[in-house]
Amino acid sequence: MDTPLHTNQHHQNSIFGFALADSAVLAETKLIISGPQDKNEIQLEIDPQRRLKDGRKVSVVAQHMNAPLDRQDAIIIYGEELGFVQYTVALGPDSTCLLAPIEGIDHPIVLNWADFVEGEYELRISLHIKTPRIAEGPLEPEQLAMVKYAQVVTVAICVFPAEAVQMNTTPKAVWTRENHVFDSYGSGGFILADLPRMAKRVEDLIGSGNHNLIEQFSEGDLSDTLLEEGLMAIAWGVTPWCYSIYSAPDENSRTEISVDKLGDEPQTTGIYRVHPECKQLSIVPVNELAYWPTCLEKEWPVIDVAGEGDTLRMDLYVQICESVNGLHENPLPSFVLTRCEEQPETIIPLINVVIID
Repeated sequence: MDTPLHTNQHHQNSIFGFALADSAVLAETKLIISGPQDKNEIQLEIDPQRRLKDGRKVSVVAQHMNAPLDRQDAIIIYGEELGFVQYTVALGPDSTCLLAPIEGIDHPIVLNWADFVEGEYELRISLHIKTPRIAEGPLEPEQLAMVKYAQVVTVAICVFPAEAVQMNTTPKAVWTRENHVFDSYGSGGFILADLPRMAKRVEDLIGSGNHNLIEQFSEGDLSDTLLEEGLMAIAWGVTPWCYSIYSAPDENSRTEISVDKLGDEPQTTGIYRVHPECKQLSIVPVNELAYWPTCLEKEWPVIDVAGEGDTLRMDLYVQICESVNGLHENPLPSFVLTRCEEQPETIIPLINVVIID
């Protein structure tokens, strides 16, 4: 590969990242820090235990922060922790940080962080793996292979002033299991539903008994009514894939979601109403709506929708894992939910969402 991995390689930012189709090519990679004219070069292992050799899709996230991300928060955002190492380093305005060597890539990857103030810093590198929620239950042998293919490894690199540790300014964990769901919901897509209110309203509108809501949505105005009243949000017809659904616990935590680390705009955005008293939404596969109200008896994952306001924004970001080691490129999609104060002028549902052609 001889093309830059970063879409804007000259852009300096506090967040930098790229993704590759095979983590194994990073197993021997070092984080190399040097001064002007490559003086005082130091080389730091990013994976001393060689956990990356067990190849998976991999995302590398490099963040310059005032204080480190809590380790429990990192587990919620990126998945189970596989490895952890921390170094103390001296950095200044002329410091250069890069990753090399990377198997199959003939140039180093420069971490285009903004200039550092002269001083002592902590450099924390953690490895994580996120696994679809379906793996929490019993799996058939063929499902095990699918789960392994869906897993994503993250190399999280965080640099922060050493005084943050000395002053004990490390933040407390705020992310919970209800702030990030990683799974696949089939080609039908999913709805985010205020299920108790939605169930009552459906009964009011079409009566009790068994219904196929997929047919009801396509034949009448039931879906429009539920959307207008803020009882559901839909991503209708999505490329079958595993994806993350994030909803940060508060405004400050939104900066910790690095899905937009390449500086890209969302691939597509949905705008919805949400009931003002609603604080959690259930994630229900669209195909399950054919069996209403039986599907209400199942236990669905929930996602928090923190904050106030009547508007729910759903942004889809898609990062591409570049082809390496003969493996084809792969998308890493993430839906990010944000609640807003203003009333939406128009509801814009996500329909026929193409993650990969």
